[in-house]
Amino acid sequence: MIDPLSIAGLTISIFDQLLKLGERTAQLIADAKTFDDDTDALYDKLKDENNRSRQLRHLLFESSPIYGGQALFEKFDEDVQDQIKIFLGRLVSILHEGYELLHRRYGTTGTIIRSPSPQSSISDLSISQKSSSTLDLLKTFPKSSMMVIRWSLRDKKRTEEVLNNFADLNSRIHENIKLWSLATSIGLDIQHLERLKNDKYSIDLGFNVDATLQIAAGDAQSIDGTLELGEQDWTNAINSSKPVEERFGLMQLNGMRFLQENRSYDEHRHGSSSTEVDPRTRDRVDGLAKLLQHPKERVFCIPRCVGWKYVPSARRIAFAFEIPADITTEPVSLRRLLDGTEKPELGDKFQLAFGLARCIAQLQMVKWVHESFRSENILFFPPEKDKDAKSMKMSASTIDYSQPWVLGFEYSRPESDFSLGITDVCLARDIYRHPVRQGQPGMMFNKIHDIYALGVVLLEIGLWEPAITLEKNQFKHARDPYVIQAQLQKQTARRLGSRMGERYKQVVLKCLSGDFGVVDDTKEDLKLQQGFRTQVVDVLERASANV
Repeated sequence: MIDPLSIAGLTISIFDQLLKLGERTAQLIADAKTFDDDTDALYDKLKDENNRSRQLRHLLFESSPIYGGQALFEKFDEDVQDQIKIFLGRLVSILHEGYELLHRRYGTTGTIIRSPSPQSSISDLSISQKSSSTLDLLKTFPKSSMMVIRWSLRDKKRTEEVLNNFADLNSRIHENIKLWSLATSIGLDIQHLERLKNDKYSIDLGFNVDATLQIAAGDAQSIDGTLELGEQDWTNAINSSKPVEERFGLMQLNGMRFLQENRSYDEHRHGSSSTEVDPRTRDRVDGLAKLLQHPKERVFCIPRCVGWKYVPSARRIAFAFEIPADITTEPVSLRRLLDGTEKPELGDKFQLAFGLARCIAQLQMVKWVHESFRSENILFFPPEKDKDAKSMKMSASTIDYSQPWVLGFEYSRPESDFSLGITDVCLARDIYRHPVRQGQPGMMFNKIHDIYALGVVLLEIGLWEPAITLEKNQFKHARDPYVIQAQLQKQTARRLGSRMGERYKQVVLKCLSGDFGVVDDTKEDLKLQQGFRTQVVDVLERASANV
């Protein structure tokens, strides 16, 4: 039994207040629908948000033997519990403004719901029993007199703004709770993850997809079977694929098109024969393919892998990815687009930056690291009208920048897996790597290194120039990795603000420095993840919505 005066008890009370306030506000909008057909969208939006809040309440506060008879909320530490309580208090405050706006239009008297502060107590959140029911009062008016509740243009616009703000904050709350459910220590509990995978309310909220992915990431090698493509038809398709840029290709099999991504394989380094992959590499490649095959939310920007094949004659391992049937064009990488003369609109840049930042946040939440995040591994499929466009003539203005595909998974892995630390002295790739990871890596790969790589790509997007060209000698004389980092930070500070604005510039500087104001982080890097979401992802989301 949850103590009503505990943080859990207070949070339940705020949840209940939020749901009651949501129902009353929805009823006011429903009454107004009689006089204004345009309110349908507002009514549907609020009902959807109310349903999400109701599902979240069930998920957080239903007791379960998995948690020793407690609720999920009680398994979070006190700081997380308090953050949830404060977030919900802000939600009530925002929705209360919309309620009052609508309430005034009806001219109802009496004590109405008071707007709480985030630290409100239960008594602050109570609804006076003396308050008149709006619906009851409406029944006392003849229908002809209901014209008094017609919306003014000003009130209607403000109500729309309030409900949009309410929905945006509600979405952020849900994303944060998903993060706390997966990225804190409880996310290591397989029974908890299985509950998120199978629970009705978790499924309705969409938590099950990421929980399933995290389960798979924890032990991909244990998944039955192999995704090695052994059939001769696949061998023929891969060998006859059409090359796309340096690392990709397009192949056809049984009337379907697939994207091919190639990973070089040196059998001499791995001590294997020329016709087979060594056992350790085989396990890693097969495990990676299985992870990439798992269903994912669109925000991951990762296509579905169907399998892999070793091609001895080319000394490479080929991964095959599904291409939707309605896509018939040839992909183009962000790196190639950066070399072109055309530049996208400012809004397209922000939309792409937000999508890529959100991708990194999602990977971190399910305890993945990418390790090869750079512009050559970010692909787009141009629209049909650009089907025959050639290399540098590709039009940057016709690309849908909201639909990037993130690939380059040659070293991508679950975070708990040990990084191979293979030396790579290619400067064109090194420039995206954190200084401690350039050349012979001196530190195990972690989240901050992917964030650094994202910062380099965001700098490229802002200036619309490849990072390697941001020094007159293309960094050929740079011997110290920290000199490269300093030059990128210098270019960001000097040039990016005038192109993309101060907020975008600060986002890139944070990514390149790794400074998110985090002190005494948890072993799961929870504070870093929250800081990254708040100071990078959320900033880019708001900017992309307002450009």
